[in-house]
Formats: sequence, structure tokens, C-alpha cells
Amino acid sequence: MFHTRLSRAALPLAALAGLAACGGSGPAAGDFAAACNAQGQLDAELCACLDEQAQGLTPETHAFVIASIAEDEEEALRLRGDLDDDQVFEAGQFLSRSIQECLIDLPDTASG
Repeated sequence: MFHTRLSRAALPLAALAGLAACGGSGPAAGDFAAACNAQGQLDAELCACLDEQAQGLTPETHAFVIASIAEDEEEALRLRGDLDDDQVFEAGQFLSRSIQECLIDLPDTASG
């Protein structure tokens, strides 16, 4: 089961690396949710809410946050080099702020 989770997390990250190499626009809607669900620490509804919130991030910050939640330290470190100070701050605040906002929007998730 862990291997399946790892494979699902690796797929979006591989796609992100390909997009970056081709000058693509970055992660798409659903990419954060896929990595979040593969991690298995948050429920699917919360991952979907966080994915929606992640759409407001810059493509570079979005890719970094996905690599971070997927615990792909090598990719996160590589992507970190492409972020400016504001993007680093935004990425650092994203999960704590967004989880709080999603828990307010999805009150049943907090008890689940």
C-alpha cells in the first residue's frame, strides 16, 4: 500500500519536472490534491479544499508546496532555489493558513 501511495505522489512530481523543463505553466488543479491524498495524512475532502486554495499560489510556489507535502526533499530543495523571499514566505504559511481556512469551510472534517 505504501508503494501505491509513493507511486501516486511521484507521478505528479514527474509531470511537474517535465513542465518546468519545457517552460510549462506549472501544476494544474488536482495536482496538490493527488500529492496530499497519496501522503494519506489528511482526508480527501480536506485535500480537495487545499488543492483549491493552492490555485492562488504562483506556479513555482505551488510546485514547491507539492514537493514538500509529498516529502520529496530533493525536488523541494531544487525548487526552493527558484523561489524569491516572498514565495518562500508564502509557501511556509500556505499549509497552516489553508488548513485553518478549510477546517472553517468544512466543519465536518475537523471531527472526522
